[in-house]
Parts: sequence; C-alpha cells; structure tokens
Amino acid sequence: MTIKYSKALALTGVAILTSFMVAPSQAADPVVPVTTTAVSTMGTIQVISQVNNDNGGTKVPADFQFNVKHFGTDVVGSPFLGTGSFGTTFIVEAGTYVVSTPVIEGYDGTWSGVGIENGFIDLQPGQSVTIIRTFNDNGTGAVAVEVPATEDGGVLPNTAAPWFNILLVGSLIAAAGAFGLRKSISLHNAK
Repeated sequence: MTIKYSKALALTGVAILTSFMVAPSQAADPVVPVTTTAVSTMGTIQVISQVNNDNGGTKVPADFQFNVKHFGTDVVGSPFLGTGSFGTTFIVEAGTYVVSTPVIEGYDGTWSGVGIENGFIDLQPGQSVTIIRTFNDNGTGAVAVEVPATEDGGVLPNTAAPWFNILLVGSLIAAAGAFGLRKSISLHNAK
C-alpha cells in the first residue's frame, strides 16, 4: 500500500468514526444514577426563657444566663443570656445535653418541654427539642434550688477478701502437704 492510499484510508476512517460520535451534551449518561439517603446526625435544641413577675419581681429574660453542655463542656454559643419567647437555637450532634442556669435570688423555676426532665435532653438525630425555663419571682428572696438527680452506680461489694482467704488456705495446705511428703519420703528412705 502506498502512502497516497494509506493517507486516504486514514482520512476516511476518521470521517466515519466522527460521524458516529455524538456531542457530549446530547450523549446519554453512561453512569447509572444512584439514589442516596443522607443520614443526619444533627439535632436542634431551642432554649426559651419566660419570667413571671407576679410577686413584685423586676427581672426580664435577659437577666438569666444559661448553659448548654455536652459531657460537661459548653457547646459553641454557650453560655448565653435568655431571649424570651424567641429563644436561642443550637444545631448540635445528637447526644445527651444538659441545659442549666445559675440560681438568681428571689426566683425559682421549672423546666418544661416534651421529653425534658430537669434540663436533661437526650437528642436523637434529626430531632428538634424546645426546652422552656419558666422563672417565677417568689417574693421572699429565698430560692428553691433544683439539683439534677445523678446516679453514681452504687458501691461494689468487697469480693476480694473471700478469694484471698481461699487462696491463702490452699497455699498453706499445699505447703503442709509438700513438707509432709518430704518428711514421709525421708522416713521411708531411712528404713
């Protein structure tokens, strides 16, 4: 085959292949679309503070400081001042949280909200929790302090002493047996 014919053949091949090609914008996507479901590990905590001044108190929600803690550490944005009915919102990882506020003389308070007990929140992925702290002036200057109940796991029983005693008795019996065996062997050899 001469160069003349091979060039013609190459150009013809290129023209044929080009005619079979489709522009990328018109080509079908060869990748099969996969539907994915994103699993959110985040949840929302909204803290609302309310103040009832029915006994001569003058405090407003911004006079009360709050903390939102996860394993004893403040989350980003905590501590913060109460904001009334608008609340303060935290978007955090799912987990266990504690919302707390220091005692203010002349006011006591209660926690409320679905699934809320004494300021403790067990936040699930995708869950939105609203916790409301209602402060009430008690008119006496005395403060009722809410202390969250904690579990310490109790006291473990003292189980080491009986096992130690058994081990000690067993060691003494083994030593006495070895001494007695040695004595009987020496008596047997002496006969």
